[in-house]
Amino acid sequence: MLTDSHETMRDRAFVTRLLGELEAGRRFALATILATHGSMPRGASARMALIEDGSWLGTVGGGQIELMAQERCRRVLAGEEPDSLEWMTHAKTDMACGGDALVGISCWDAGREGLLRRLADVLGSEGTAWLLERWPVGDVTSGPVVGTPEVMLAGDSCPADGAADDFGSLLGEDVAWDEAGHRFAEPVGADPVCYVFGGGHVGRALTPVLASVGFRVVILDDRAGVAVPKDFPHAEKVIHADLRRIADYVDIHSRDYAVVTTHGHAWDIDVLEQLAPIRPAYVGCIGSRRKAGLARKTLAERGVSKEWLDSVHLPIGDDILAVTPPEIAISIAAEMIRARAELRPVRPHQASHAAC
Repeated sequence: MLTDSHETMRDRAFVTRLLGELEAGRRFALATILATHGSMPRGASARMALIEDGSWLGTVGGGQIELMAQERCRRVLAGEEPDSLEWMTHAKTDMACGGDALVGISCWDAGREGLLRRLADVLGSEGTAWLLERWPVGDVTSGPVVGTPEVMLAGDSCPADGAADDFGSLLGEDVAWDEAGHRFAEPVGADPVCYVFGGGHVGRALTPVLASVGFRVVILDDRAGVAVPKDFPHAEKVIHADLRRIADYVDIHSRDYAVVTTHGHAWDIDVLEQLAPIRPAYVGCIGSRRKAGLARKTLAERGVSKEWLDSVHLPIGDDILAVTPPEIAISIAAEMIRARAELRPVRPHQASHAAC
C-alpha cells in the first residue's frame, strides 16, 4: 500500500532538498522501499538518502532493516558496491518478528538533476505524473540483483517519449511493483490541501501538527488581524477572506480536506453549506454535540443532504477528552490521519516473497 507522502518522491520539501544537494555538487545514495511483505513501519515508496557530506535525509522505517540499508548506502556512495536491489528481511537480523522490505539502492549524481527539477515542478502544480523505475531483472530472492535502475518521469506535462510504454498497466492511484519485470511506478503530484477555516487558537495550534505529518495547510480567516502569514510559518498560504464567498479565494477539490473552526457558529454553517456541493474527502467542524445538532438541523433546512451531513465529522476530532487548543489540535490531527489512511487505495497482494 502507498505509504504517507512524507519523505517520499511525493514530498516536495524532500525532493527540493535532494535537488539542492545535486545543484551544490553533492551526490547521494538513495534507498527506496519498492515492496513489502508482513508488518513494516513504512510501506512502498518510502525513501532515505545518504548525502555526500555524511548527512541523512528520510527513513525507511528504522530498526535493523534501516541499519542494513544505511550500510549499503555507505558502500554504494563510496563506490565499494554497485547499485542493487535486495530483499532485506527480519530473518537476516536478530529480530524475532517483523516484515521484509524489497529495497533498491542507487547513487544519484548531476545526471539526474533535470529529472528532480521536473519532479519538483510537478509537485508544485496541480498536475499528475508517475515516477517510473526499471530495475535489472534477476532472482532477487536468492540475493542482491546488481545494476543501475532507469528512472523516468511520465505524465501529461512530462511525456517519457515512449520509454515508459510498457508501464501502462502500472499507472494508477496506488504505487505498483511488477515482480516479474522489476518495474516500479509511483504516482506523484501535489498532495491534497487541508483548508483550515479559522486561524484562532485551535487553527494556530493545528497548523504545525498537520504540517509535521505531511498535510499541506492553507488558512482562511475573515479577520485581518488574524490572517497574518508570519503567525503561521507552517502554512503554505494565509488568506484574509470573506468566509461567505470562499470560492473567490480558493479552488477546493474533492480530494482535499477541510477543517471548520471559525470564530462563530453562523460562520461555521456558512462555510459548511459552501463545502457541501464540493464534497471534500474530509470535512470536520469544531463544536459541542448540542452545536452539532443545531448545525445539522439548520443545514438540512437549507437543502443540504442528510447523506453528506452524516459524513461530516461534527464534532471534529478523536474523543480523547481534549480541552486545550493543543490537545484539540492533536485530536483533530489523529482523526485526519485515520481518514487519510482509509482513503488510500489498498493493493492486498502487492508483493510476495519466496521465503515467507
